[in-house]
Amino acid sequence: MSRGNGDEETTPPAGEFFASVVEEHTDPIVSVDGGGEIVYVNPAAEAALGRDAASLVDRRLAELIPDATAERRGASLRELLGAPARLVDAGDVPIPLAAAGGETRVFSARFHAHESGGETAYTGVFRDGGQPAGDRERKPFRNLVEHAGHAVYVTDTSGTIQYVNPAFTEHTGYEPSDAIGETPAILKSGEMSDEYYESLWETLRAGDVWEEEIVDQRKDGSYYHAHQTIAPVTDERGTISRFIAIQIDISDRKAAMGRLKQYRDIVEQIDDPVLLQDLDGEMELLNDAVCEFAGMRREALYGADESAFMDDETAAEIEAHRRSVLETETAAEYEVAPTFPRTGREPRFSTQRYPYYDGDGELAGTFAVCRDVTEIKLREAELERYERAVDGATDLIAAVDREGRFLFANRQYRAYHGIDTAAEISELTLEDILDDGQYADVRHHVDRALEGRNVEYRTTRVHSDRGKRTLDVRYYPLVNPVEDDGGFAGVVGVLRDVTDSESRARQLRVVDRVLQHNLRNALTVIRGRAEQIAERDAARTGSGGARTGSDAETSGEVADAASDIVTRANALLSTSEKSHHITEILGDAAEREPIDVGRVVEHLGSVVEAEYPAAELSISTPDDVAALASVTTWIDRALGELIRNAVEHHDRDRPVVEVTVEAKPGAIEVRVADDGPGLTDMDRDVLETGQAVEALYHGSGLGLWLVYWVVQQSGGSATARDADPRGTVVTLTLPRAVR
Repeated sequence: MSRGNGDEETTPPAGEFFASVVEEHTDPIVSVDGGGEIVYVNPAAEAALGRDAASLVDRRLAELIPDATAERRGASLRELLGAPARLVDAGDVPIPLAAAGGETRVFSARFHAHESGGETAYTGVFRDGGQPAGDRERKPFRNLVEHAGHAVYVTDTSGTIQYVNPAFTEHTGYEPSDAIGETPAILKSGEMSDEYYESLWETLRAGDVWEEEIVDQRKDGSYYHAHQTIAPVTDERGTISRFIAIQIDISDRKAAMGRLKQYRDIVEQIDDPVLLQDLDGEMELLNDAVCEFAGMRREALYGADESAFMDDETAAEIEAHRRSVLETETAAEYEVAPTFPRTGREPRFSTQRYPYYDGDGELAGTFAVCRDVTEIKLREAELERYERAVDGATDLIAAVDREGRFLFANRQYRAYHGIDTAAEISELTLEDILDDGQYADVRHHVDRALEGRNVEYRTTRVHSDRGKRTLDVRYYPLVNPVEDDGGFAGVVGVLRDVTDSESRARQLRVVDRVLQHNLRNALTVIRGRAEQIAERDAARTGSGGARTGSDAETSGEVADAASDIVTRANALLSTSEKSHHITEILGDAAEREPIDVGRVVEHLGSVVEAEYPAAELSISTPDDVAALASVTTWIDRALGELIRNAVEHHDRDRPVVEVTVEAKPGAIEVRVADDGPGLTDMDRDVLETGQAVEALYHGSGLGLWLVYWVVQQSGGSATARDADPRGTVVTLTLPRAVR
């Protein structure tokens, strides 16, 4: 039989019956010859494809496979339809066909072979959507699957996809024509292990249901998480005939769970307390920091409020803030300083509290983040003290960045340069406030400090109101507070106006020169005249023999007076010399250099032994002991003064003096011990503190003043204690030189 080719055949009555069945059949029926060319289509096929029989007969059925069909699947179907004999035993075969207007319809076709006009023909019954024969009674179920929101696909026992519902396309991006005839491998993401799939097939072949989560890949390459259930379907004989799979896309839920875990991990790692409280203030969620401050376990804190673990006063204050947030439904920020009795901690918190809403948008409680600002507050207080100290300092203090822009300047610095406010100085640079000659010099020293060196120098500048000023300048590199890259962010400068002290030092030197000249010259003359008187008296006594009576008595008095004048003149000259030395020390800037203290003491010992042969002097020094002290001349005079003082002020014929030099960690100690009458309280005060206990101080103590000032300029200290059983031990401590 044929349709649409113009031939007429006489059909037996039985044939007419069967022909009418085929013609009236509601499913599309298509017959092809051995090469796959269409020889017959029934009206249902014409209606399903939107094409008339004339346009279909003599065409190859394979030509109706849509171009959009997956390449591998399309090639396989075309090859199969080109040799239809292979379709007879293939059972239900999913076949997508192109209808008129570009629409693609997927059919489930089952072919059988029969004779027609002496040739073998192959006729297939095409059922819409791959609905298997005998499943019409399952149409309600199919409607449910078609409208299901979850992806559903059906495979044969080898895993070839036979059916996909619309949700499958929506979730995966694969059209039915893309998926039918393929295997679920098209969804593989590479995220699941081989063991996962081996276990899946082992479960299914055993007739059990597989239910696990899976990460699959959409057609566009994006991944999605799905909860997948695959169940085997058996036929009337109980044999597994196919598998049905349902995928529930849980990507959003997995992402939400991931975000929740991330947020929870972040909250748990925060050192500051974080807590969620309901409308009554009872805690529903909290992090470990709350437990640590409270000294209570998390389980004990759930359902409690702040009064369970902190002082009542602070708990009441927090409750008032919490109520305010609930009433206004606006965030609040406040500071509290609770006491936690269980842990004894007394931190200060800066708290931000927010209204909290449930999933329906109803106010459910408050959410609080309590930042521990204890250290910050302590640092702010310390910073404020520093700022007050810097701003109240008499020195001029300022800081600039690497480009010379001002970072800050204290009031004295701003006043010196005629700048009113801190805001104004922040807009200026060094070049703005210095003239060209000054700027070049200052920039040079600033660049040196930026190399990491401390820079000290003295300079003169002309002030617009105060005239020529002398400044001691110190520059210190400012460490970068943000980036620990070994570089420096800028320079801090401390400028001290020493004009007045410099003038006093010059005046002191002038007075010293005058006194030295006048006093020393006068005393030299007095001493010389006294020596002449003594010599003449001695000469007269020697030439005329011994005198008797009043002449002898007068002569003795003259000699004694002359000797006394010489002694006092020598003492005054010594005092004058010491006064000159002290003036030099006070008038010169302190300079330090490494010296070998042991060698200096040994040299002084030999000099003093020669001066005072009656003294018993012992020296004990280690090898190569260096200390950072004043220039060698001054430390030499100070140590010499101490040793000579121990000998000269002794009350015995044979003074015993021991000088010991000892190296200590970071310091050098020089001890001068004697067995003399000891120091007075006044002398001890001068040596140790530079202060006399009485308003009038005898001139013989100038030597100890000299020792005090030398030690001070050396960065050291001096102490004096009584020796046992008698005498004094004076100890000088000098900083040790770094080699």
